Amino acid sequence: MAVDWTKKPAIKKTETDSSLVPLSEEDQKRTLTAVKKINLLDAQLSDYALAMKEIMEGEQLYLVHDFQIIDLAAKLNLPIHHCSFVINKHIGKNFRDWINSYRVNHFLKQYPLRSDKITIEAIASEAGFKSLATFYNAFKKETGLMPTNYFAQELSR
Repeated sequence: MAVDWTKKPAIKKTETDSSLVPLSEEDQKRTLTAVKKINLLDAQLSDYALAMKEIMEGEQLYLVHDFQIIDLAAKLNLPIHHCSFVINKHIGKNFRDWINSYRVNHFLKQYPLRSDKITIEAIASEAGFKSLATFYNAFKKETGLMPTNYFAQELSR
């Protein structure tokens, strides 16, 4: 017996789920308690953000090629979802973009000092980038220009 894989199987229609019921008072109280816990987190947002920035700048964790949010959370002894929430909502970037902005800034400080001795790729690697393509994408996202255009513009000033 041959099966025709090009045809989609028929989708069976089902009735709406009649098991959905309104929340009981107890469940509503639990939901309100959960919301209050989030408010506690909101009160600590700036403290968490400051701690994250201090540890990133002080220990230069962004220089580690495979640095991940779990590593930051472990350093700060915070849940991963708290770190993610603070970076997304308070700092205004996702984790990868936030780390890459530190890396690009590190590159911008190092390039003028070392460009005559080593390649762009080597400086980018020292700044924590795993690949040249990732570096170029992050650089353009951060500065709006590719590195050659950026430094040509800087030299003309």
